[in-house]
Formats: sequence, C-alpha cells, structure tokens
Amino acid sequence: MARQPPEVSKYPPTEFSIKYAKVLAPQGKLVTPEECFGEGGLYDKDVEEKTKLAFKVTMKKLEKMNVASEKNKESLRTAKIDQVVECFPNTLLKILPNTIQKSKWSKKPKDIENWDDWWGIHPKILTPLTSHATVIHKWWEYTGRPDPGEEEVVNSLKRLVTSVLTHPMTIGKAISNYTPKRKKDKPKSIHLVGTDTPEATMVYAGFYVEILNTNPLNPIKLTLVSPSAGNRQLAKDCSPSSPMLIHDRCKLTAWDGLYHDFWERYVQTKKMERPDIVMAIHPKLEGEFWGPTVDLLLDENIKTCFTCFNKEQFKQAIERLDYVFAKYVYKGSNPWVSGNVKQTPHDPNMVWSSNQYIIVFQGRTVDMKTLTLIEEPSEQNLDDAEAEFERLLQENDE
Repeated sequence: MARQPPEVSKYPPTEFSIKYAKVLAPQGKLVTPEECFGEGGLYDKDVEEKTKLAFKVTMKKLEKMNVASEKNKESLRTAKIDQVVECFPNTLLKILPNTIQKSKWSKKPKDIENWDDWWGIHPKILTPLTSHATVIHKWWEYTGRPDPGEEEVVNSLKRLVTSVLTHPMTIGKAISNYTPKRKKDKPKSIHLVGTDTPEATMVYAGFYVEILNTNPLNPIKLTLVSPSAGNRQLAKDCSPSSPMLIHDRCKLTAWDGLYHDFWERYVQTKKMERPDIVMAIHPKLEGEFWGPTVDLLLDENIKTCFTCFNKEQFKQAIERLDYVFAKYVYKGSNPWVSGNVKQTPHDPNMVWSSNQYIIVFQGRTVDMKTLTLIEEPSEQNLDDAEAEFERLLQENDE
C-alpha cells in the first residue's frame, strides 16, 4: 500500500559492505587499513589488492548512477559522500538501538524542533560516531575519490542516523503536534497504515522509543495495518486479540489487511478505539486500495498525516486530496526529513529522502451530501475553546 522510494535492486555500497565485512570489520568492529594490511596485519598483500580493486569497481558503479545536472548537483554533493560511507560495515548501528533506548532527553520535547536540537541532547551517540568517522577517513584513499575531510565523514554518519530515525521522530512529532491534549498518563492512539519493512524495523530495533520521548506525558497505543509482507510477522505476533506490551508506555497491535476493512471489523464494532491520528509513510494515493481508505478518513473526520519523499510525490498527493476536498491542517516541509538524499538511477533529476514533506488534514471543506462549503469556526471561537479546555485540565489536576 505504501510507496517505497525507487532504488536500484542491488545497491553497490550495500553489496560491497556485505562482501568485505570480514576484511574491514573482522571482529564486528571497523578497523584501520594499518591493522588490516600493515606490518603484522591481519591480511596479506593479495587481499589488500583485491580490496582496492573492489573499491574501484564499486566507485565506477556509483559514477554511472550519479548523473549530475543543474537540478540535482547540490543534492548529489552530499549523496556522493554518503555512498562511500555506506560502503563500510555500519557497525555503529549495532550500538545505536541500545544507546537510544537508554538515553533520556535533557530538554522538553517542545524545545526539540529539528535535528540540530536532537543532536544537542545526544552526545552519547555523537562520541562513537566521531571515532567511527576517524577510522572511515583512514580508508578514503582506497576509494580514489577526493578527500572531503574527517568532519564531512562525521556529517555523513549523522545523515545516515537521521535516515534510521526519521520515521519515529516524524511519527512522534505528529502525535505531539496534531493530536488533542490529554491528561498525564492517558494514552493516545495512532494507526500506522500501509506499513512495511521500515516500520517493522523501527519496532524490532527499538527506535520507536523516540516516539515515546516526544510524548513523555502519554502512553502510546501503536497499531500497524497493512497487507504488506513486512507487516505479516508482527500481525501474527500481536494481533488485535492479543496486543503486545513492547514498553511500559507502549502497546503494539498489528493487522494483516487493508485499513478500511480493519476499520469495519474493529473500530466500527468498537472492539478498538478510534485513533487520535492516522499516519502513512509515503502512501501511493493513486493506487486502487487508497481511495476507500482516504474517503473513510475524511468521512469519519479523523486527523490524518501523510508523508512524501520528494516534491513530485508531494504535489501529486495534494492534487489527489484537493480532488476529494480535504481540509488541510498543515502541508509543507518536514523538519524531521532524512538527511540521506538518494538519486533514482532511471531519472537523474529524481532525488528523494524519506519524509521530506508532510500533509496533515482532517475532514472535508465541502459537505458531500449538499455540496456546500462547510463553515470554518472563527479564530475567537477556537481561542475560547482552547482556554476552556486548559481550565478543565487544571481543575481535574487539582
């Protein structure tokens, strides 16, 4: 159901990283060229020559992919560095889940507005990142590419970390920014629709913790709904009849099927609560399955957030939602976009990065029965309602 950004079936850096992991990271940790091939090193001259040749072949494959133009040259500047960094076994990501799960945010979530803020409260991640970059930089001459400097390698690794955490941060901030306020310890419910391997990985690796960190006052009920293969095992492990407590503040449910069918079977029959927000990562709205789901969300007046991986997909999504009179809450760039920019091999001008844009909407601007415009509440009415809600919360707390 969700559209995955286009990629080549065999990505050269991934192929290289897997094939040469035993050489570059013999004990599961990246080592320097001196440790591999220096005097008393782990490998002989023959292995070194084969490794140099493999780097050269990989760089040639990447050159064929990296067709520059006036439109994409700035994006390719960082992409070319990231591609080289991706050639190295990403042993850093092995420690990332554990570090993330043990990290406590030192600032209030409302003060963390972008990746710069996020890095400012995660020095425990930045320290090993810098050490990892030092080792990668020592290998750079083997690639035959211009040396960007060690600091740029650090920046590249930071971009790769954002590519892993863009989903939980985007989801967490959508819950924080666009769902109703609740008393402390009252759960919020989010339905992730059209999920696949990236969302399943977010759960299995423990990165969902950042969803909780962005919403420290409320437990989260997380429901994944999709017929995709990546969602199937989760649906077996934690079906609606047997949800799983994956954290003391997070209950996980998954269902194998289409969302409008899920709604009819579980929400309409009140076996599960209505969600505070429904989200989809890169949904393919022109697909045949999305029409009924979008109509359902609009008719039920459910707060919904879709993300898009580039400007073209964003424009197409807006056109589709305009056609069904969606009432927008926000549409534009996402501060939690992945910094890891990719290029599509079959179209040099098509570059993308996960969650580059978000679209938040609720209900329609037109009454579909009478085909008349729905009157918007005035700003004064909204302010009065907000003030009354805050007063009620304070009275309950007292």
